[in-house]
Amino acid sequence: MHRHTDPATWILPVIRFIASNLPVLDPGGEEWDHMFTTPYQFGCEALIALGHAEETGRGARPLPRPRLPDILPRWDDICVTVLSLANQCGLLSYRLPDGCESPEIAAWWGRRVGAILPPPNITAAHRLGPAWAAPQALSVLHALGLVDAGQWTATAEPVLWREEPQEWHLDIAVDPRFRQALDQAIIEMPADIRHELDRLVTITDEDVTEGLIWREAHQEGLRAEYGASRVIGLPLTRESVRQGLIFLRIHDLDWLFFSNWRLSDGWLSPPERKRAMEIFHDSLAIRMRRAVVRRLYPDKPEFSG
Repeated sequence: MHRHTDPATWILPVIRFIASNLPVLDPGGEEWDHMFTTPYQFGCEALIALGHAEETGRGARPLPRPRLPDILPRWDDICVTVLSLANQCGLLSYRLPDGCESPEIAAWWGRRVGAILPPPNITAAHRLGPAWAAPQALSVLHALGLVDAGQWTATAEPVLWREEPQEWHLDIAVDPRFRQALDQAIIEMPADIRHELDRLVTITDEDVTEGLIWREAHQEGLRAEYGASRVIGLPLTRESVRQGLIFLRIHDLDWLFFSNWRLSDGWLSPPERKRAMEIFHDSLAIRMRRAVVRRLYPDKPEFSG
């Protein structure tokens, strides 16, 4: 469990930062709309987990009487939420080693390469690269203990592994801490996790047959609803169905790690699982899933991609 910072120092700054940077669903600003966009989804979930909002179909609604829960969400998950949201809103910019913006990010924001931008105000440290943060984002990063004295802190490194900014070319898999965590994940794997892994990497002939029947029925339903000429589908074969099942199983394998594993703690206990937020697209968890599957099932490389 993380005890890097006192929750009292970051809870209110985090709530204010997230609440002020989420899109609103209505002109009155009475609901936040996550727009089915990952950082906004994280932000809505964080406000709910911090007792500040309730879930809606498209995001979250502020509670009239917010109250912190007895059990707070994980500090590291909150950190990832803030980093992701700040980056999405243009309030945090990961920079190349020379301090410049990457061409891909410049194109995303519609800027020309080499445009004059504020220089990094977070210097490279602890194998992390430079970054620029707007004042409102920088203050929250300080409160969370991710930045100090104008540079990344040591505790920020494993958190930013989960974001893995492409500008920094992090080589996480060769780090001794990752290798140690991999060994621990295999040696200390709970029985229910191993059982689920075994199930997910096993695709039987019966699974393929059921999938083929379902997809044929689905296509027939679409043709009946929209007309045969408007429904174009690739020919269904057992191999195409199997490839589709592999894709779905990899998705489920990733979620097994998103929900149940963290670098600092390994496999989470049932109480800790309740504190974990649904941080999907977690680059570190995906890397660990690939490594674990590669180690345990060397004859099934299709599931370690």
